[in-house]
Amino acid sequence: MERKTYYMILGVSSTETDRGIRAAYRDLAKRLHPDVAGEQATRSFQEVSEAYRVLSDPQRRREYNDELNRAGDGGIVAVRRSPPEPLESLDFEVLLTPEEASRGCVVPVGVPVFTRCSRCGGSGRDWVFACAFCRQQGMIENEERLQIRIPPMPPSGSIYEMPLRGLGIHNLFLRLHVFVEAQPG
Repeated sequence: MERKTYYMILGVSSTETDRGIRAAYRDLAKRLHPDVAGEQATRSFQEVSEAYRVLSDPQRRREYNDELNRAGDGGIVAVRRSPPEPLESLDFEVLLTPEEASRGCVVPVGVPVFTRCSRCGGSGRDWVFACAFCRQQGMIENEERLQIRIPPMPPSGSIYEMPLRGLGIHNLFLRLHVFVEAQPG
């Protein structure tokens, strides 16, 4: 069984920059803080904090990487160096009435967001049993509702793009294709 590394806990690659590690920590800390996510998220929040303490300190990170590489046969998995995932888009098409287009509007968009199961810590198991809360998936799917503001008078066919890093999604962005209904006549 593969042991979780601090990189896995933060959801970053072993080659992530200090800035990327800090951003991943902030995203997770905002979502997993017990004041926000409830008492059941305490363990996950503590894991994230511990991972950040080690990976944000250059000396401790070097020592940790050395330990991972040395102990490959001692139960700790060596860090895999994989290329970063390409950015992909989540595309939506929106059809505005001429009135909506003339004054601008707000478009609600539901984005699926997956978080590590707080009951099993993402393992899919609750001791020796399958985790019933996440159905042994280790992840919970929720929907985050975004409010996208469309400015007045957008040309039909306009495209608005928005990164989803604020939701903890680092390899996906939202692309909104806006079309305006033709006026009758």
